[in-house]
Amino acid sequence: MNFEHPSIQIFSFFSVAFPIGVKVLAAIVCGGLIGLERELKNKSAGLKTNILICLGSTLYTIISMLISQVFTDSGQIGDPARIAAQIVPGIGFIGAGAIMQSRASILGLTTAATIWVVAAIGICIGAGYPLVAFVFTVTVLFTLLGIDRFEKKFIGHTGNHALEIVFSDDEGKTRAAINQIMSNCEILLDDFDIMQQDGRHVLRIQYTNSNASHRRLIMDLWGIKGIQEVRQF
Repeated sequence: MNFEHPSIQIFSFFSVAFPIGVKVLAAIVCGGLIGLERELKNKSAGLKTNILICLGSTLYTIISMLISQVFTDSGQIGDPARIAAQIVPGIGFIGAGAIMQSRASILGLTTAATIWVVAAIGICIGAGYPLVAFVFTVTVLFTLLGIDRFEKKFIGHTGNHALEIVFSDDEGKTRAAINQIMSNCEILLDDFDIMQQDGRHVLRIQYTNSNASHRRLIMDLWGIKGIQEVRQF
């Protein structure tokens, strides 16, 4: 029988619950900071998703450690990483769901990588290292914000692009004008296809170039007489 005084039992409960509460709060803050950055950029995994991922990883790690302690007290050897180890392959399914493939490009790789890192931060918090988790949260935010600005300013963000251009050709003048504009924008084609549909020419092009050159190409194309449609796909 348990003859402990109720005040001792209450103290024992809070001695366990308080550090868990601190970990949960840290998970919400770390996941929320990274999620807010994703939310402001209108990414698929935003504020709520990143908070839940970080919180879930933290709780699974806490549970894994608590269960191992119970088994140890009962004379059995417990593995504190038994449940937490399943977070790594499990989070891969969520990351895979964030990746979308269009014909000429793959979207969501950064979001998937962010989900993977947020889960690692949650494990770090659950294992009892919230300060380390905050340091890595700041590092992730610097990577997402600082390096992004560095790329735009000094490198220029490059991606795979695909356009479908529908035009009526007046003795080859429209096609010549399209070629000239692509040359001005320094567009080197990876692939192209041209066909006729209902008396109109349809040109499909794929290329790798900076987003700035891509936007410039679209705007310049609309200035050509004979262009009827410009679609991204």
